Formats: sequence, C-alpha cells, structure tokens
Amino acid sequence: MLHGLAIIISSWIIPFERLHYLIIIVLTVSVLLSDKSPNAMLAWIFTIFTFPLGGAVLYLLFGINWRRNKIISKKMKGEEKKLYSRIFNFMQRDVSDIFRSQDFFYYNRLENVDGNTAKMTEAEIKATIRNQIDTMIKNINLGSQQSELVKMLYKAEGTFLTNNDSYKLFFHGKEAFDSIIFDIENAKSTIYMEYFIWRADELGERIKNALLKKAKEGVKIKLLFDGVGTWKLPRKYKKELRNAGIEIRWFLDVKFFISKMNYRNHRKIVLIDNNIVHTGGMNVGQEYIDGGKRFDSWRDTNIRITGEIIGQYLAIFVTDWLNSGGKDDFIEDIKKEAVHELEEQKPIDKQEKLEYLMQVSSSGPDTEWTTLKYLYSKMIATAKEEVLIQSPYFVPDYDLISQLKMAALSGVKIKIMVTGVPDKKMPYWIAETYFGELIEAGVEIFRYQAGFLHSKNVIVDEKISTMGTCNFDMRSFEINYEVNSVFYNQEISRDLKGQFIEDLEVCERFDEIRLKKVTFLKRLRNSVFKLISPIM
Repeated sequence: MLHGLAIIISSWIIPFERLHYLIIIVLTVSVLLSDKSPNAMLAWIFTIFTFPLGGAVLYLLFGINWRRNKIISKKMKGEEKKLYSRIFNFMQRDVSDIFRSQDFFYYNRLENVDGNTAKMTEAEIKATIRNQIDTMIKNINLGSQQSELVKMLYKAEGTFLTNNDSYKLFFHGKEAFDSIIFDIENAKSTIYMEYFIWRADELGERIKNALLKKAKEGVKIKLLFDGVGTWKLPRKYKKELRNAGIEIRWFLDVKFFISKMNYRNHRKIVLIDNNIVHTGGMNVGQEYIDGGKRFDSWRDTNIRITGEIIGQYLAIFVTDWLNSGGKDDFIEDIKKEAVHELEEQKPIDKQEKLEYLMQVSSSGPDTEWTTLKYLYSKMIATAKEEVLIQSPYFVPDYDLISQLKMAALSGVKIKIMVTGVPDKKMPYWIAETYFGELIEAGVEIFRYQAGFLHSKNVIVDEKISTMGTCNFDMRSFEINYEVNSVFYNQEISRDLKGQFIEDLEVCERFDEIRLKKVTFLKRLRNSVFKLISPIM
C-alpha cells in the first residue's frame, strides 16, 4: 500500500520538477529578449531563480515590457495592428497623436509650402515642421540649453513650447487646495480632475461638496481616479458624485486589469473651464495639508497656470479619459470647447509679448520613450553652474548616477534633497547605497527633517526648472504614468530655488562622517534591496 502510494507521489513530483525548470527557462529567455537594461535583467533573473513560483507571478504582473509592445504595434498596419494592440498594449489611445495633430498646434501645419502637400513624403513633412520650429526658436533668441530641451521633447512626445499668462507656486497644501477649491467654486462650464490618490477625508469632503454644488449649476464635471490609488474610496461617496451627474472613471481598474496593477497613473491634474490648470505633487488627502497621523508636516509643490499650456494638459486628460473607457464624442466636445481657441493663437515668434515659456513632458510604461528620464538627464548634462534636485525617493539607474558624478567632477554644484522621514523604508535604504560615490565626486546630499518631503523639482542654473509628479527613481521613469511642467523662465526657477534654500534650513547633511556611522548590517541590508531596485 505504502509502496504504491510512493510510486503515485513520485510520478507527480518528477513532472512538477520538470515544469519548474521549464518555467525558469521560459521566463529567463523572456527576460533576455525584453530589451530591459542589464541591471533590470539581472534583477529579474535573480528573482526568478531565487523564488521560482513567486518570481514567475511577479514577472507576469510587473515585468512585461509594454513599451516594446507599443513600438512593435506602431510598425504594424490594419487588422494585425488592431489585434496586437488590443492584446499587448495598455492603452489604445496615444497622447502624442493629439500633440502632433494639425488642429492642435500651429507648427504642425505646413507654412509657405509651394505645390500639393499630398505629394510630400512623411519624412519631408517632418523635416519641414522641424525647420519651422527651428526658425521659431531662432526668432525668439532662445538659449542653447533651453532650445535643446524644447527640440528633444517635441521630437520624443510632440509637446511644444507655449507662452503663458500667469503662474502661482504653492509650497504647502492648505494654500494649494484653497486655490483649487476657489477655482472650482468659480467654474462656469467644465471641471476635469485626474488624481492618483483621492480620499474621502476632510479635504475630500470639501472638494466633493464644491463639486456637487457646481454640478447642480450645470457645470460639466469629469473625475478620473487611479484604479489602485482610490480603491478605498467609499461606495456612498462615489454614489453621491454619480447621482449629481458627475462622470467618474477609473484608470487601469484592477478589477479588469490585474496583470497591470503595478502600472499606476501618478498624475495630478485639475482643469477649470479649459483656462486654468493646477498640477504638481499633491493628491487629494488631508495629509497633504497637515501631515496626517504619520508626519508632523507635509512639504510639497503645486502650481496654478493660465495660458497656452492648458491645451497640452487637456490633451493628456482627454487621452487618459478615453483609455479609461470614455466615449469618443469627448474629443469632439473638446474641439468645440478649446481647440478652436488654440487655432486662433499666433505662433510664439509672432506674439507681441512673451511672458512665461513652458512645455509639458509626460511618459508611461507604454510610451515610445522614457521622456521624463531623458528630461532629467538632459537638464543635468546641460548644466553649467548648479543643479538642485528635490525628490522624496532617489533610486536612479547608473546612467543618471554617472551623469551626476561627471557634472560634479566638472565643477557643477549639485545638491540633492530627499526625505529624511520616510513613508516607505526600501527606497530610503536603497538611496543610501548611492550616497558614498556621489559625495566622493562632490555632490551634496541633504535629508529633510521637518516632516515628509514630497516635492519633485529640478532646477538648473536658475534658467530652467521642472516640477510635477515624477520622482527621481526608476518607478517614475519606467513604470508609472507621470507628467511634469518644464519652465524656461528665470523668475519661476528662482522661486523654486528660493524654497529649496529655505528647505535646507531644516535638513540634515549626509556627509562622509554620517556615512561612516552606517553599520555593516545596515549597509548589507541596503545592498540586498539594491539588487531588486530595477524591478521595484
């Protein structure tokens, strides 16, 4: 009896063991063919071999190279493209298609072209548009640092330089959300809001009540929530919004996209009457005002802008809405509401006065390029005097680490500020593994101690700056859907730098003396987690 049972069990174990090896081989080959960075490949292979079953599940959930799938599908045509895109792509809509459309941006229309443009090849059309943009940059005397960024972002994403009327920076949550609620209360026609986290707490109730009131007045309202960041939002709260006629959608709702639960919409956008945009690092939650239960305070950055850049944020919201199941007629609505105003705008080099030049940069796991990483990299590479970086998390790849070291060794003053009171332990530990080599190259590292630091800002030479949702880490560069504003303006850059200097007063400097105090066991722990940092 026992002998027979042992034979049955062994007959199951041997095939299972073979299956285990087969899974490892298949997944390893998949990793090697994935076009990931060598560090990411090694991290995934290490995980798969160390935890065969768990590693396989993690890879299927978090490791698929959606960017590569997007690039492949763009080369296809017809039904083949539709089928591949439906199976292997996150999103059916691409915001760059809107950015590059002729009715959205005046420089996408060909000017002073003799003959029939229908006979021009795609390459000829692109070359003509590039020449138009080069002429515009030359006519407004844009510096070489700025013009290189403008061209890169246009080539990679299709976003373009805009002239804007006003801006207001907010460095604390109360002032930022007071301004947002004020603009909601004064909205005349439309309110569009997109957030990663939205809580039904004190702040969430204030915003909900303001929205309910505007819905009764006939204002059209659309709210886009991330499928993971808002999964705790109470049913009663959502029902109140819907009953008032407010449209709600979820971006990559995990109920339908479990394989994509790691890829989150980290964007924060508020659009009022297609005339005002609020954006930055702040989500809808009371902790963004008072620090909540975990922190003494919360340091973040938001901005309110009026001007041409609203069109670019509107394009991002429209695309995210359509990719979340929104109806196609929203595009036609937007054309009626806003695009005709864009058509009436003059090219920047033909406008009488230039106020605040800005550009949008956005990317996600399925965009063709990791543009926000390129943005940070290019800003560091073009710096002549100073680079200031603020980010709660600091988990870059070695390309960025090398750039920071080269810039510091070349005499550029570099200061990096991270949170000293972490909300997540692993990124905090991993960041510490980079500090030694950066300090040795001359980079100064600071940890913010007054509360939680959540700002994501980079300032270069007091000439160029960017702020938004993108952290200085690989999750923001590779995995999340993010958006930043880029400012080619000395006034804005100096405002951001002024707050950076003020924040330094409540920071602890992490120098060589502090580095030596890190115990052997902590260094070992940090290095172990660093092994898997490319897949976090």
